[in-house]
Amino acid sequence: MSRYRLRSPEQPWPVRVLLGAYEFCASLKLAVILIFLAAAILGWGTFVESRYGTPAVQFAVYGTWWFTLINTALAVNIFCAAAIRYPWKRHQTGFVITHIGLLVLLFGCLLSRNGGIDAQMPLFEGRSGAIAYEDTSHFELRIAPAAGSAESKVDVVPFTCGPVNWPDLAQMPWYWRLAKRDQGVVYDRDGVRLEVLDFYSRAEQTDAPYVQLAMTSPGQPRMDEETGRPLPAEMKWQKGAVTLRIQRSTNPQWPFGIGDGQMAGGGQITFAMTNDAGETEAFTQLRPTAPIGRQGQAVVWAGGRAHVVAVDERAGKGRFDLPDTGLQLEVLNVYRQAQPAADSKPGQITLAEGAAAEAPGAENPAIELAVYRGEEPAGRLVLFADLPYLNAQDYAHGVFGAYWFDHGEMDVQQRMSGQRGSRIDILQGADHKLYYRYWNRKEVVAAGPLPGDGTPVDAFKMPIAQLQMKVEEHVALDAPGKYVRALPFDKKEHPSTSTRAARVRLTVDEAAREFWIVSKPVGLLAGRRGSDEEETVASAKRSVTLAMPLDTIDVGFQVKLLDFERKLDPGTSQPSHYSSVVQFCDRQDETKLLRSGDTLITMNAPVDFTDPKTRRSYRLFQESFNGPYLPGDPIFNLLYDPAQPRQQLFASVLTVNYDPGRGTKYAGGLLIVVGIVTMFYMKAYFLTGGPRPAPATSRKRPAEAVEPEAKPVAAGTI
Repeated sequence: MSRYRLRSPEQPWPVRVLLGAYEFCASLKLAVILIFLAAAILGWGTFVESRYGTPAVQFAVYGTWWFTLINTALAVNIFCAAAIRYPWKRHQTGFVITHIGLLVLLFGCLLSRNGGIDAQMPLFEGRSGAIAYEDTSHFELRIAPAAGSAESKVDVVPFTCGPVNWPDLAQMPWYWRLAKRDQGVVYDRDGVRLEVLDFYSRAEQTDAPYVQLAMTSPGQPRMDEETGRPLPAEMKWQKGAVTLRIQRSTNPQWPFGIGDGQMAGGGQITFAMTNDAGETEAFTQLRPTAPIGRQGQAVVWAGGRAHVVAVDERAGKGRFDLPDTGLQLEVLNVYRQAQPAADSKPGQITLAEGAAAEAPGAENPAIELAVYRGEEPAGRLVLFADLPYLNAQDYAHGVFGAYWFDHGEMDVQQRMSGQRGSRIDILQGADHKLYYRYWNRKEVVAAGPLPGDGTPVDAFKMPIAQLQMKVEEHVALDAPGKYVRALPFDKKEHPSTSTRAARVRLTVDEAAREFWIVSKPVGLLAGRRGSDEEETVASAKRSVTLAMPLDTIDVGFQVKLLDFERKLDPGTSQPSHYSSVVQFCDRQDETKLLRSGDTLITMNAPVDFTDPKTRRSYRLFQESFNGPYLPGDPIFNLLYDPAQPRQQLFASVLTVNYDPGRGTKYAGGLLIVVGIVTMFYMKAYFLTGGPRPAPATSRKRPAEAVEPEAKPVAAGTI
């Protein structure tokens, strides 16, 4: 195809520049470069999708500004290549139709990208829904002015974040860092400022501080073939054998939260924390001395040393002095079956009533002591023998204690059953380091720092082996709270099914705070936001509550799940088929059907439905399911409707798809086909108006003017 030249030397230079740019945009060379580049990117995007998944390739390739720029340049080239040849000739009809089809196809792709919807709609049997959840997020700022002023308002801030953890982008290929991210200030209005500092696309939120331990366990016992005696058990490390966390408490008696306990290796391991240097020093020094006594023994730390309190002698005997401390103690109560109440009033711990611990065999013994110093208000200690992480210490007087109780001889089953066996207590001290002590039901046999570098220490002593433990992970915080950590990228997990977390700085007037805000995946009880998914920052004038929910789509009608059917492969629990029977109902009136009869949606047979108001055509796919939930399950008990008796309950997850460019892309593809057919198969008839005439014959000279052909002469002729 010849190149059109519009420039001439006599034209002004600005005109020549514009016409030169026009010629360049219409050039065949540019078309070849752009088509080759687009094809190469599409092929490359296929490999990116196979490695990182569909959401990743949409974010890192197809949704980037540079890919949009290439498509825009290709559209400009296609338009200019056709426009520069105007007015068109009849033989250019196929060429023009093809170029129009290409432009229509690109425009349809643009509509699909900017207005398309691909969301999830979870439904329980017997229930309906009209909200679908996308895999993108946004920020919601609920601004509540001071009391007596105007009502609160909600501002929505779009948030583009991507499907990978931002810290991981440094190790990702270079093109990932070219994708758009809303980092930095995303909202700044009327004294409220929101900055995004970091983001995790896959995160885990847990209570902290926490410690994770690895422990050894004995393998199968072996016998010496020669002597017939048992050989030492071969020990194997169990990673993540114990994970213990500190929970926040609003009770002033537990200013450093409520600890945790877990059975492992034939005994119990407990975890607590403190920010008090005195309690940190006292922890490893609070050891009992023999004999412990029938009602146990309390050991308190005061004045820089330990004081042993024989409960048998002091219970019910009034106050007694602690030497060299200026303090007095009194044993108020000894409980045989103590049970702390988490909802106690401030400054108070309620203990369940029970008989005094007068003899071995007490189920959960505890002791209550009062601390006096002159005319000061009395302090209070509540010490649990088997649940030391629930101890309430007297921080006002600097008195810390531990309660030791001898349960007597127990068989193996009793030792393995829980709290009354051997115990290892772990404490995060004021210096954020770990300390431990090992109580073997009779005495503290080991106490000291617990190495945080993975160095093993002796744990429980068993008849066949000495167990060991080591710290795998320890997250230390100044106060109990929520800790967010990133999880590795997983291309198989859809963004809407993972927990997201963003580290933000929210400023409200003179108040500012940095924190992690989490967004949990679309759950079975969709639409119910948990309290841990919101954070509030308050100033003297107002408060702002921040959340980061998933983007939602109101489809404009209700989908009611009548029944869910699941079939399993014979002899397995693997589903071979599942489908949903639904009804399409009015958005406001569930009893008003928008389509008569029931509709079946299966894995391979989606259903199209058009919103009667907006005329949007949605396509619903059967994506997945959850369940069955049986009577007794919390979800079953919450959602069970006696009017619709069921033996089990399923939750169906439908994919709601809306593609505004679908028809435009089909039309563009059809035009391209018509244009190609016109150019290559119908040219001889459509463009020329019929078959070509036969070529004219050449004119011959008159017969007399034609010389006779010379004839050969035979041999011997004269």
